[in-house]
Amino acid sequence: MTRLLQGAKIVNHRFLGGPHVSDHLNPDFPVVSGDYVLTKGWRVSLPEQFNRRIENDSLVLWMPDLTLWINIWNNDRKASLDELLHDILARANPERSAEKCVRGDGVIRLSFELAEDDAEPADCAANSINSFIITSAGYAQVSAYADTPDAQALAYRIVNSIATA
Repeated sequence: MTRLLQGAKIVNHRFLGGPHVSDHLNPDFPVVSGDYVLTKGWRVSLPEQFNRRIENDSLVLWMPDLTLWINIWNNDRKASLDELLHDILARANPERSAEKCVRGDGVIRLSFELAEDDAEPADCAANSINSFIITSAGYAQVSAYADTPDAQALAYRIVNSIATA
């Protein structure tokens, strides 16, 4: 698989006359929201404002209580959707829970949760959300870390909005 993140279109909405930037975001990083282009072939709908950075070759979007790590992978082998799904499940942690796999319109959406042992504070949502949006062109991989049930619900909403452009 080839990572496609380097082709991402960077959109910064902190321009004069743009939307108000939340006081809870880091002013040292770009802020993104709305229909956001991940790469020329992928997009996501962000209903809230997020800071954006690239770290360890991943796109990282974060706001208070929620962090999303996103990678886009190309289907260099021209594998079928079922082969890609099989490969992902073969590498996935066997201790995963809340697994869902939805098929439709040439897309497979796989998601599952993993327990996070080091979650703090104790009342936070202690499971990470791991999602794969699989198409014939490749797949988007998202790991989401939420500190509250509301942030976890927002993470699922965002993951379910990821689509090919």
